[in-house]
Amino acid sequence: MSNGVKMIMIAYNSAIENEVVDVLKKCDIKNFTKWTQVQGKGEASGAHFATEIWPGENSVIFVAVENEKTKMLLLHIKELRSILGKEGVKAFVWPLEEIS
Repeated sequence: MSNGVKMIMIAYNSAIENEVVDVLKKCDIKNFTKWTQVQGKGEASGAHFATEIWPGENSVIFVAVENEKTKMLLLHIKELRSILGKEGVKAFVWPLEEIS
């Protein structure tokens, strides 16, 4: 496996699904794994536990990409964060050692 492949996890408020999918399209990312109805708490976005007290929920998308697309994707995520502010989207990156 190439050292240039990264695994990116994008966690986001499910309310901004279309915006996140648009970012993937802009980066020409066609393959991903998505988890829905994810619960959690972010420092800026607050708690999303799908309850009356803590409404809302998150989704998570995992993508495996080459370094060139990693940089582009992170740039677009940062841009989305600056536009949407508190809505909540964050990307986490780590090296991908193997795909089998």
